[in-house]
Amino acid sequence: MAEEQKSQLSEEEKIERKAKLFRLISNILIGVAVIVIAVFIWFAMGTKQNIDTQTALDTQELRSKLKQIIALENQYYIDNGEYIKINNLQLVKELPRYDPNIQGNFKYEFDTKTLIATGMEKDASHDVNGDTDGRDGLTLSIDWVHGKTEGSDFFWTDEDIAYFAERAAEKKQ
Repeated sequence: MAEEQKSQLSEEEKIERKAKLFRLISNILIGVAVIVIAVFIWFAMGTKQNIDTQTALDTQELRSKLKQIIALENQYYIDNGEYIKINNLQLVKELPRYDPNIQGNFKYEFDTKTLIATGMEKDASHDVNGDTDGRDGLTLSIDWVHGKTEGSDFFWTDEDIAYFAERAAEKKQ
């Protein structure tokens, strides 16, 4: 009986059924593609957050050392009326609380002309963020203006930026 019903369908009805079937399959495939793309986007966003979190952890030493350098330089200026130059891994006898951390991954300097402290990866073998360039870094001025070196992938955290705004406001008073 089933064969009798099938044979009773006209060619147009057969074509119409096939078209409906193809539309159904197409809609299912489009739905699956959208879901797969959404999952990839979700994973990519999670990965970026993980990278940002890891970078924030890996640069904690750098950020805290730059804040220490600026605080020490500002105090030294208040006490002596001048700033002290820091060159990379040099100990500075005038700033006894400054420790360049020779075993660390970063080198620091303070330029008395620009009044900016700079901290950078020592070299490619001390590459913190894994981009193999060894030249990423952050900057901080005596007025608590934050920045980063050219081409750097590092960043200041929101907490640091809020802290700098507080310190800058205190300095203006």
